[in-house]
Amino acid sequence: MKIARAFGILIAVVGLAASALAQTPQLPQIPAAVDLVYAAPFTLQQGFRSDWRNDRPLVTSGYLMVLRVNPSLVFPRQVSQPVLYAGVQTAERINVGYASGYIVVVVPNPVDLSQDRIWFGTPELPEQVTSNTALYQLRMAESAGIAVTLPDVLNRALRPALSLPNRTELLRRAAELVRQYAPDEAELADNLTPIGR
Repeated sequence: MKIARAFGILIAVVGLAASALAQTPQLPQIPAAVDLVYAAPFTLQQGFRSDWRNDRPLVTSGYLMVLRVNPSLVFPRQVSQPVLYAGVQTAERINVGYASGYIVVVVPNPVDLSQDRIWFGTPELPEQVTSNTALYQLRMAESAGIAVTLPDVLNRALRPALSLPNRTELLRRAAELVRQYAPDEAELADNLTPIGR
């Protein structure tokens, strides 16, 4: 009886896994372009170490951005995901963005939005990305014809600079953007800015 029950549970788990796999969208062609919607330069009085790159750079300035993306690129997968780049920087994704098609990201400097491409590169773990990896991905993006953001799009997206004390305040601003552009992730936004933080 116990064996039959265990087998029944196993069949149910396999069925759920197969159902989830059937619903997983196919990964689009990589490299893949994104659309810049919002970009606010920021500076921090107290920097933080980024976990979204192998060398863990100290982040004291950069851009807080909102990007419109192909939802299939940001579908939560149990494997490596496409890494988001801006120039040779890796972007820290704040929200998932699958339902809304919008992601809020933090991109550390140096980045020049008038010259640097923004795109999704090959799937891997961002914390494994090195400078050489980023340069290789940039060459791939250039070869694939990923374009620099057009000047009129950049002008519409640019917002006033933010001067903030620390990462906590940067995340508060990011949470506001998540609520605005990805309201289905309001709970995530609340967790970014808990009361009393």
